[in-house]
Amino acid sequence: MKKNVYIFMKRVISLLLIIVMLGGIINERKIEISAKNNYIMKEYIIFSKNEKSLNNALETIDRDVNPNGEKLSDNMTVAELSEKEALELNRDSDVIVEEDYILEANKVKPGSKSKQARYKKLEKTDEERKGTSELEWNLQAINADDVEVNNNEENKVKVAVLDSGVDFIEGVNLVKTVNFVEDEDNISVWYQDLTGHGTSIASVIAGDGQNVVQGVNPNVDLYSVKVLDKNNKASISRIIRGIYWCIDNDVNIINMSFGTKSYSKALKQAVEDAYKANILMVAAAGNNDSDVEYPAAFKEVMAVAATDTDSEISEFSNTGEELDIAAPGEKVRVLGFFGFNGVTHGTSIAVPHVVGVASLLWQKNLSKSNEFIRQLITHSSKNISNTNDCGLLDAGYALKIYDDFEKSFKEKDFESKEYMQENSEPVETFNEVEEDSSYVEGRWAANSKENNPGHKELVQKGAEDNGITDATALELLKAGAVYPDRPDSGMDGGTTDNPQYHGGYKDGVGDPVNYVACYEFVTRIALKNGNASLITNYKTIYGLGKDSYDWIKTDFTSKKVGWNTWNTIFSGIKVNGKAVADTNKNRKYFTWGVALHILGDTFAHRTYRKSDKKAIVHTNANSSQILGADDPNVVRGRWVVAKAAIKFSIESLLLNEYGDFNEIERALRGQTEKSNSQLFLKKRLARYMVSNGGAETSYVRNANID
Repeated sequence: MKKNVYIFMKRVISLLLIIVMLGGIINERKIEISAKNNYIMKEYIIFSKNEKSLNNALETIDRDVNPNGEKLSDNMTVAELSEKEALELNRDSDVIVEEDYILEANKVKPGSKSKQARYKKLEKTDEERKGTSELEWNLQAINADDVEVNNNEENKVKVAVLDSGVDFIEGVNLVKTVNFVEDEDNISVWYQDLTGHGTSIASVIAGDGQNVVQGVNPNVDLYSVKVLDKNNKASISRIIRGIYWCIDNDVNIINMSFGTKSYSKALKQAVEDAYKANILMVAAAGNNDSDVEYPAAFKEVMAVAATDTDSEISEFSNTGEELDIAAPGEKVRVLGFFGFNGVTHGTSIAVPHVVGVASLLWQKNLSKSNEFIRQLITHSSKNISNTNDCGLLDAGYALKIYDDFEKSFKEKDFESKEYMQENSEPVETFNEVEEDSSYVEGRWAANSKENNPGHKELVQKGAEDNGITDATALELLKAGAVYPDRPDSGMDGGTTDNPQYHGGYKDGVGDPVNYVACYEFVTRIALKNGNASLITNYKTIYGLGKDSYDWIKTDFTSKKVGWNTWNTIFSGIKVNGKAVADTNKNRKYFTWGVALHILGDTFAHRTYRKSDKKAIVHTNANSSQILGADDPNVVRGRWVVAKAAIKFSIESLLLNEYGDFNEIERALRGQTEKSNSQLFLKKRLARYMVSNGGAETSYVRNANID
């Protein structure tokens, strides 16, 4: 017995000694790797000083630990290892192994201490707000309300929003989207942002004012790099993959509105590589009234705190000597799902203010270094009364001193004060800021357009008449809109397997599929609270074939949608952390979301470029086809039309009227794309709209191909 105890203690001591020795390599990360279980497999990030030593290390494992051969960089990869294998690799002095853990977007939980009691409500409609020259308080606070934006196409700064994705909505112009979230890679770019977080960030950077929200600098090339999932979370390896994508694609600025308290040497390596590539990285300090989180805490990254309407550091904002700058982080108006606007707060939303100002400064001379832009921002900031860690962002003053700063700036002397330009301007306070709850809980508000009078009133009336909370309505519309792309829905498969939901016009059997009539049918089902059995005569929907009627009716019953029960669907939709109740009204909004998917896919699929009549496809392109069915930059005109059609569809929902050809016809009528290469043709569009009850107008004929 004593011998067994001795052997056990000897093994424990040996293991502890190994861990202590490993601490010299990974002590900052504070992870523990043990060999107590050889069968538990975890994801690990493995990296070394160069590619050769990494490959040599991986060859010591008896199996192929990286079957896809995918690396985060030349000297870094992610692989599934047992704890024993991780320990063995860590014994190599040239190799570092750390567990691939999860970080999340910086959010402020409802009820956090954000001085909401002091805010007074202003009785301003969206139309009144847009009709005045006065911009939202956040742009005034950073002295960006009178800044002249350079519209030169040649000096555009490339900005990547590393976040939950950015939806393709009116008011935010995206150049490109890329999705690194494996389980969500089949979601249409229309509805790619499942949380609204990334879209909100993008609107503060580059909102063009056409949809209420005016961003800091609309004249940027905006890239959506989706790394956060439907829970606003991501593994460290996914963040690293996004950073290296930015390096490979010559991005100038990365917006990182997320963070973690845990140190990662792998993440630090990626950040260092991005800094060496002359990328300016801007990240959120965090919302825990604690220490600055990573990646903001890395010296190569600009760390951003949040300020309130008194231009003081917000009570929830993390603080510390790592801070570079502060920006508005409370009661900031943003765009979200379907282009509706709301109000949010947190250090997440402070970051895009800094990114926008950085782009304004950098577009003056793209040859400048990331450190020049960073130091210009910090040294032009205003003093904040309740902190010495950083100053308040000041766009106007930074532009004013640009030339003088350029003459005295010393590239390698980051701490030099010789060129310090003291900003003596007092900070402004904004005591009368419209009270609103945070965006995830916020009001379902929309803008009013000159050609769309009373849109805000429609939204308010719709919410009141249907007795449903605004946040729930948005969440359900979004959940329904992405549902047909989910592999477990029974509705996926695109225009081949389920053409009724994806803008297809045939399924190989039975009647042709009239996608316009299918859209109308699903909106009618929505008005019946998701129960298609209450619609007994398919002939009441003009243009709908019997086969399509039976197909869709089978999917929407009182018990299920597709392959899932209503209860299962709603249990997976969370609003403020709670599952949505299975009610008739909630079924209505979810079902209308499915109709929105049909409407979006109508223009994404079975379309052609008008200039040469080449089909726009997903894969297997040949000389008569164009790749990029889900790429907004391929024949952009179809996306312009679809954005408008989706907006008109939601108007019909709020009026409690079914949708039909009218939404499409109105959207075609307002098409503004002038370039012939950006105009599109849609298979059987005129035929199907006419059979649905419409007229073959010039707008319809010009977009039709048979």
